[in-house]
Amino acid sequence: MKKLLKILLIHSFKDLLRYKSFLFLIFFIFLADRILHHYVQVDRSSLQLDYLKELGLQAAPFVFEELPGLFAQWLLELRTLLVIMGLFLLKQLISMWPSSDMRKMHRQERGKFGLWDSFCYLRWYQFLWDAIAVGSICGVLFVWAGVGFVICRQGWLSSPSPLWLIVLGGVVFLSTPIAMAGFSYSSKLAVLSQGSFAMRLSLFFKLLTDWNIFWKSWLFYLTRIIVEGIFVAIIPAGLILTLDNFWIRLFLAGLSATPVYSYVKMVSFKFFIEIYRDDPLVQHEYKDYLTIRSSTT
Repeated sequence: MKKLLKILLIHSFKDLLRYKSFLFLIFFIFLADRILHHYVQVDRSSLQLDYLKELGLQAAPFVFEELPGLFAQWLLELRTLLVIMGLFLLKQLISMWPSSDMRKMHRQERGKFGLWDSFCYLRWYQFLWDAIAVGSICGVLFVWAGVGFVICRQGWLSSPSPLWLIVLGGVVFLSTPIAMAGFSYSSKLAVLSQGSFAMRLSLFFKLLTDWNIFWKSWLFYLTRIIVEGIFVAIIPAGLILTLDNFWIRLFLAGLSATPVYSYVKMVSFKFFIEIYRDDPLVQHEYKDYLTIRSSTT
């Protein structure tokens, strides 16, 4: 465990400074600033706690009584498909492309035009494989959430209480680290230079079938959710919505989000290599990196 922590914390920090990939993320902070200021209005004079309490009391009847019918309608709408496609494209931008870039970093192949070279490395079949992997993990998690919803809904119908909504939220939250792990591993497996569709899917589903990979991934990505939630979401959003000066809020939000996000992405990539280090595909892909790592730890 001490060896793993050294690789994740110290080596990741050194590589982050070496490649300076976090500088590119300032663009996304600027984009978030424009979107939040256009669509979100904040009442700074009051926290409106009474409104939030009332909203919470109304949420349970909506979720358990109205949402099932609305969900069935949404599935039949074209815009639902368009939203899913848009989210998948966003996932490729924030996951597949950086994974391709970090693949080159860990193979000592990243040059002066690293981001562009990483983008050019990507192929259509990698996106197809990633879509299949992501769709598969979403299907498994949808079944998990669906079973939890049915049980909580029956509890709500028998004894109406907002507590059933809290239980449902807990059930869904328990699956979020595995969801994030699946989204992360899919892009990292997609950019491997070798391995058939079936071989990669078999390796991907070890996330659900191999207990050692499952619990370590759940714990790691739970920690990542907490860290990113604070430094990449809550703090930057608060700064963007409450500070008037554009350049000050952009600087402070960027200071919080971009190094932390880049750091956890780097740590996540090294964690992926460590968690799958016994597999021949991963050993072949990162042979030099694993050799150097072994000699320095």
